[in-house]
Amino acid sequence: MSLILCRQEPVTVPLYIEDLGIHLYSSQELCYVIYNNPLLVLEGFIDKRLTEFLRSELRMPFLAERVEKWLDSHGATEEILYLILKECNYYTPKEQAAYRQTVNGLKKLSEEEYEKRRADYFYGLDLFGKAVTIYEQILDGAGRHLSGDFRGKVWNNIAACYAKLFCYQKAMHAYENAWNAKPEAEYVKRMYFLTILNPELSLKDKFREMIGEDDKEVWNKEVEEAREESEKVPETLKLAAVFEKDPAGRIAAAGDILNQWKMEYRRML
Repeated sequence: MSLILCRQEPVTVPLYIEDLGIHLYSSQELCYVIYNNPLLVLEGFIDKRLTEFLRSELRMPFLAERVEKWLDSHGATEEILYLILKECNYYTPKEQAAYRQTVNGLKKLSEEEYEKRRADYFYGLDLFGKAVTIYEQILDGAGRHLSGDFRGKVWNNIAACYAKLFCYQKAMHAYENAWNAKPEAEYVKRMYFLTILNPELSLKDKFREMIGEDDKEVWNKEVEEAREESEKVPETLKLAAVFEKDPAGRIAAAGDILNQWKMEYRRML
């Protein structure tokens, strides 16, 4: 995190944000996190740890008292976030208005779409276990009432999470469920990639029959190109962004599978 600090605050005990893996040492950093991570701070971010940080470390007792009253009244989370941004005075009124629009847009989503956005967000933080828990809760809660297309996307993202967690059998099962929700050729392709990643896995007959020799030739070439590309870039970079299939959620399922395959390949060298 890189900020231009306008107010010097003698913080001795910083506020730790576990999901981001960072410590906050100023009101500016607090505002930065709130402003750039609405899907994080709208759920469970406002708590007594924060009020203590505001009172004891940032020397803002009035704001801390307002937050405590909010906690007691169980008010709307976004209102207290707006208050913090306003009182800390780090973002301009125009920027604060833009933040309100962003939050209002999230609040207008259906419960299932909102939760999917949250899960996608945690996936982007590499918190795959947390993401998959939310994805599965979506399916458990709404179940068959969701459209096949939406369920397919959720199952697809669950598969991406499990692939990242090296749970390849669960990833395969999730892709099968994605296809059952809404048959898409792309899901078959990703299952095929899984069998390359883990040769112990096998496709069910109905999926194997869908794959022609031309498909295998093209897909094998993609795998080979991914392997060659993996030798050219640092390990810290994400592999194969061109495989991204869910831009809104930043879920690059096929790319994730190939990235794991790249890691396995490196271990064999």
